[in-house]
Amino acid sequence: MNKPKRFLSYSYFIHHISYITFCLVLFILLTSYFLLHVERVSAQHFTSSSYIIDWGNFNITSGKKASTNYSLTDTVGQNAPGPYQSTGYKVKSGFQYIYETFNQLSFVIDNLDISLGSLTAGIASTATNTVTISTPSGHGYQILTQYNHPLSLTSGTTIPNTSCDSGLCTPTSSAVWSSAAIYGFGFNVIGINSSAVATGIGTSNFFSNSTYFRPFSSTGQVVMSESSPVQNRSARVSYKTNISSTQSAGSYQNAIIFTAVPNY
Repeated sequence: MNKPKRFLSYSYFIHHISYITFCLVLFILLTSYFLLHVERVSAQHFTSSSYIIDWGNFNITSGKKASTNYSLTDTVGQNAPGPYQSTGYKVKSGFQYIYETFNQLSFVIDNLDISLGSLTAGIASTATNTVTISTPSGHGYQILTQYNHPLSLTSGTTIPNTSCDSGLCTPTSSAVWSSAAIYGFGFNVIGINSSAVATGIGTSNFFSNSTYFRPFSSTGQVVMSESSPVQNRSARVSYKTNISSTQSAGSYQNAIIFTAVPNY
């Protein structure tokens, strides 16, 4: 016996389409609400009229402990302390190696206008200034230097870079330059103490002593570095030029750029 066929009415379709439309509109409204009302998530959030502190974990205790043979600062409660890194970043989670000893990077150059005076062929001319750096607690610093171009006249004539007595010094390797027969422009950086006495601290890996020079580069090259935090560490920068009798007369100029980078 054949069963009777069932036909869906026009009103049935309209009813279900309206229901689907309602659900879709409700979904869009709810999605928009949650997207527009996203709150910043933090494990602990502290606020006052003068500060906002967000901590990424629930801390059990923290503070500074000391005894006759130790001093310790800690924050207990970090879920996963340790070093983490990927391309472009390095994070040391849970470590307090950066803490209150020094908290600012300071870099000072005492003289920004260096003049080598009137030059005489075969007689070296020198000038100096002093750089002084203090670093945050961490892993020290690097100081890099470079020039914008060789010592030049506006016509384009230049004083060449020195090659030192051996002909082997480069922008990354110094050598002795004491011969009056070697021409060019170069520099050295020698660590000094508070009395301006040469110590070589921070610079001896790059310049063995004050007779060692090297030419500048158009890209930054390290001239001073240490792996521990420092306060008021100074170095004397000496600029030297020696010209031949065929060097064109005129006012030669360039700009020297120093960059100080703290290590973390």
